[in-house]
Amino acid sequence: IIIVGELTMNDYFKYRFGEDIEFNIKDGEFVSIIGNNNDLLVHTLLFGNKKANIFLGDIELNKINMGKARRRMNYVLYKDLDIFVAETVMDEIAFGLESLAMSKNDIKEKIESMAKRFKMTDLLNKDPNSLGCSDKIKMKIMSSLIIRPKVFVIDNILSLLDYNDKILVFDILKEFCKDTGIVINFTNDIEETMYGEKIIIIYDKKLICEGKTLSVLNEEKILRRLGLGLPFIVELNKYLMDYKLIDKYYLTNKKLVGAIWK
Repeated sequence: IIIVGELTMNDYFKYRFGEDIEFNIKDGEFVSIIGNNNDLLVHTLLFGNKKANIFLGDIELNKINMGKARRRMNYVLYKDLDIFVAETVMDEIAFGLESLAMSKNDIKEKIESMAKRFKMTDLLNKDPNSLGCSDKIKMKIMSSLIIRPKVFVIDNILSLLDYNDKILVFDILKEFCKDTGIVINFTNDIEETMYGEKIIIIYDKKLICEGKTLSVLNEEKILRRLGLGLPFIVELNKYLMDYKLIDKYYLTNKKLVGAIWK
């Protein structure tokens, strides 16, 4: 196991599976989990597992506490993208709020406010089945975040967002983390790891590497051995460093172009 970068305490989310997978996540962190065991890990978060010990604050996720744990943790899963419970986007989003004893007016105001942030105001009266893939994902994310979970789990869907929607959603997720929320993004896309603060790599039921994003991405030999490669912007930075055109990482296109043309 390689741990790179500075890891801190104050962990809210704690996960252990068997003898070889154990990691903690603190308040406000946006974590990318990548590897060939994501389905297994997501399944344990949904249903528990006798081999797993999972804590959300002072609550252990088990059969007895499943209800309490679910109030602290919400999900958007790839397999559920085309499953809906209501006939309009408004009612679909309202479904989760109705259990919180809010008035209809408060629910309507809350949804309209959040829809504006997600740029979905014009879609609220549409049939969810009529939405394009990117809008369906935004609706699912909005439905989850609107009930204010502490931990938000995403299962391999962000790569399906349109480019502009992806930028918007990542900005919203970062705002969620600034308010001490936790985002756990299970992904197969190494490019997505650039948006988070921390990366955890799990292969063959073993924790291979964890740490701050750029520190893990510097473990190039490990990434290539696992067939993960590097995000394009990181690879480009390394290439330009080799030719001494830059002397440090610039992880946005705008900053990189500006550094080159100084």
